Amino acid sequence: MLAHQRLQRRPWIIFDFKREAFFDKVGFPPIHALSLTAKPPRRPGLYLVTPRPGDDGLVEAFLWRIWEAENIGLYVDEAPLMPDGSDAFQACIQQGRSKRIPIIACTQRPVNVARGLFSEADFVCVYSVTDRRDYKLIEGFVPTEMSAPLPWHHWRWYDRAKRIVLNMAPVPPPDVVAMTLAANTPYRANAWHPFVWTARKSSRDAVRPN
Repeated sequence: MLAHQRLQRRPWIIFDFKREAFFDKVGFPPIHALSLTAKPPRRPGLYLVTPRPGDDGLVEAFLWRIWEAENIGLYVDEAPLMPDGSDAFQACIQQGRSKRIPIIACTQRPVNVARGLFSEADFVCVYSVTDRRDYKLIEGFVPTEMSAPLPWHHWRWYDRAKRIVLNMAPVPPPDVVAMTLAANTPYRANAWHPFVWTARKSSRDAVRPN
């Protein structure tokens, strides 16, 4: 989903709570690592923050700065790990259209995320879900056939405006997705160098304890 957004039109910020190895496949750059205390980026491209346990206050403040800046996309790798009861995240969900803050939120347990992610969603994607409680929640917002059994790695796409459900084939392997994302992400070097692209750093700094 993220790889096919218009990354040349606005900045997108990844909230990577698990330090997902997939993003290292994409590379740093073209992804730019940000601190939770940084100002929201204005240049189009792909940015990443890595919150840790205990960073709820920093995440909340960062989300409010995004809400005030507007025109920034959010990709949340694990939506249940957003600060519990976050007013800032809820504001981004409810006012995302008017403030041009699109959100892609992923979760393995729908019962543990803000209900606004479902009630305000234009599109819902459902993969294999094992807990019946999760299916029950999903069926409260989308057609019941979304929870019918699927072949391995297949998934369903629901377009709320058109009220259609599509059965989707498996997505490409992670390496292919990473290459697509890297190719679609604009990258600006801070200074000119004849080998700036080939000599660039390709991984992020190690996380250091506070």
